[in-house]
Parts: sequence; C-alpha cells; structure tokens
Amino acid sequence: MQRREDTVVAPLAAGNDAKSRAKWAESSTEQNDPLAGPPTARAPGPAPTRAQPNPAQPVQRAAPPPPAPRGAAPPPAQRAAPAPPAPPAPRGPLPTAYPAVESAYLAPAPSPFLHASTNISTGSGQRRVEYVEPTNQTVVPQSGKVIVMFGCRGGAGATTLTVNAAATLVRQGKRVCVVDLDLQLGDVFVALDLEPTTSLAGLAREAGTIDAAALRRRLAQHASGIFALSQTGRVDDVDPQLAERMPALLSTLCEHFDVVLVDGVRDFSDHALATLDMADQVMLVVTQDVPAVRRAFRVTQLFRRLGYSDRKVRLILNRCTKDPQVPDEEIERALVLPIASRVCNDYVRMSTALNDGALLGEVARGSAIANDIENLARLVADVEVPTATAPVEHPGFFARLFSRRK
Repeated sequence: MQRREDTVVAPLAAGNDAKSRAKWAESSTEQNDPLAGPPTARAPGPAPTRAQPNPAQPVQRAAPPPPAPRGAAPPPAQRAAPAPPAPPAPRGPLPTAYPAVESAYLAPAPSPFLHASTNISTGSGQRRVEYVEPTNQTVVPQSGKVIVMFGCRGGAGATTLTVNAAATLVRQGKRVCVVDLDLQLGDVFVALDLEPTTSLAGLAREAGTIDAAALRRRLAQHASGIFALSQTGRVDDVDPQLAERMPALLSTLCEHFDVVLVDGVRDFSDHALATLDMADQVMLVVTQDVPAVRRAFRVTQLFRRLGYSDRKVRLILNRCTKDPQVPDEEIERALVLPIASRVCNDYVRMSTALNDGALLGEVARGSAIANDIENLARLVADVEVPTATAPVEHPGFFARLFSRRK
C-alpha cells in the first residue's frame, strides 16, 4: 500500500509540467481505488490536461446568507404533531351483590364548596374571575357533652353510678368515655377491672394534635365498649400545667365521643375547677345521711358563688331507703334543689358486681337498682349541649370566690 506521505510529496517530485502531473494522478487513482478493475490500455494521443488556476483572475466564491436581525428567534423546527392520547379504559363494574357500594364508588364525592365565576371591570376591560364559596353541605363536626359526677364525699357511690351509667349509654348506641380525675387514688379502672395504657396528663399534652384512631389506641377499652382515661399508677407524670390543658383535652374528647363522664371530682382544685367550668351538667351525688347533706350544702353554696346556675346542677340521691336519716323533703329544702333522680340501695348486688369487676347490667339486669341506673343514664342523655362560645379565661378558685364577697 502506498504511504500517505508519497501521495502528498509526489506532485512536487514529478515536476511542474502538465504531462508529468497527469501521469502521476492517473497512477495514484488506479492504485488507491479498491473497486477499480485491471488497468486498461489508453488510446494513443495527447494526454488530457487539467485547468490551471489563473493567478491574475480572483476565485469566485458563493456569498454567505444575510445575518438574522438582532433579537429575532430562530425558526421553529418542524416536528410531527403528537398523536392524541388514548381514552382511559372504562372502570370495571363492581359485583352486583353490593349495589350501594357500587353507587358510592362510581358517584363523585359531594364537595363542601361551590365553584362559581363572575366578571369584574378592570382598566383593560372585563375580566372573568373564578372563585369558591361554602355551600350548605359544609359538614359541622358533632360536639359531645361533658357530665361531671361530683361526689359530695368519699364513699357516696359516684364511681359506681358513673361506670354503670356509661355502660347503659353504650348499650343505647352512645360513644362514651369515662375520665377519672382522682389523680392519686382513682377507682374507675378498679371498677372496670382495666389496666391503664396511658396517663391523663400525657394525653393532655397531645390534645388538639391527635386523631381519632390514635386517640382510641391510647385509651383503655372495656369489653362493654366503654373507653376510659385515668392517671392511676403514674402519679410521677402529673403535669403542673394540667389545669390549663384540661379544656383542650375535654374538647378533643368531645369531638370523638357523644358523652364524656368525669368521675373523681370531690373538691375545687385547679384541674377540677377547669373541668367544672367546661361541664354541661354537674350531677351532685348525695346520700341520705347528715354528714353528706351538710357537705352537699357547702358544695352548692360554692357553686352559686362561682357563678354556676341551678340549672347546671342536678341532685342525685344514691342508696335511697324507705326510712332515711334525712327525708327527701329536708334535703331539697336545705340544698334549694329538686331531686332529679333516685337510685335505690341494693348492697348485695352492688357488692357482687364490685367484687367480680362486673357491671350491674351483667349480674342484676332487670332489678330495681338496674332500672334506676337506666333512668339516670336517660337523664344524662337528655342533657342539652349549649351553643359553643369563645373560651373565657377564669381566675383561680380563691380569686373567684373572694371577688364575689360584698
């Protein structure tokens, strides 16, 4: 194979005459062309000559295209139009055994907003503006009620009435949560034979940020369907700011339960006072003995001085007997409150239920005391929830008490 240097230097070595250059060009073409056949004999005659450039005549070159004006965009490339998208595949029908589910599956969900548009005048003319506005389909969350079972003294039976009334409400289809506000020695979990899963103070710190599913996992649940919350066994976790967080905790519980029954309120501590302010109804549990009536008298006087109306307080007589130490008429006259409900005294059935960790509906259904509990639960269910107002910050117990003195 001929080297590249030879093809470049050969014209110089062959001389400058036309005959020598033509002979060299012909031989190099025949040697470098791989598709050329065998050399053919050339007819005799003068060798062809190449046209030589004339130094005196300038070379004619094609003029370049005119430049595009400044700022002009380059011409768009011609592209093929995209193919239209294929229509979506139709949704397959659901089994005909569930027509209601199929209609709900295929029908669009109702929107709480109405999409509308209007024309407004601007400096350049009319302009269409789209907006949304609420409709009558806006869902308003239900709000439960807070009922406080206030025992006039220890041993009045408020806890027993609370858990059994809660079980009756659950059988009636209500969602019920029982809150034990006795932070040191609460008995709600003892009566229900439950173990605490979380502390009241711990849940109060998460109030307002916890959803329904997480809330139900945190609460203890009885086999009857009652949810319960207590501080029992976790006294070291009591938060100094619990009183300030009680309104938010009760509001969170009312968003997920129809009735929130609060037990363990027997005084006017800060967290108890915050709960009493949030309560829709206070059930004052009294027995027919002199110490209980005297204590109930002081409690009702404090209620009035704190600004609670008599309509907020209901008088519940527990362990009623036919021959009481203090007659019912004397109790009503001393407390200036009518008796709203009576629960008879049945020590045998009540002791059996407490010792077995059972409810009265399980061991004494149809008895007189079970019927009285049902009447109490009906009274709780009939409590009307007042219209929600803006929360008011209340001062402490003694500040409110002494400020009302004349």
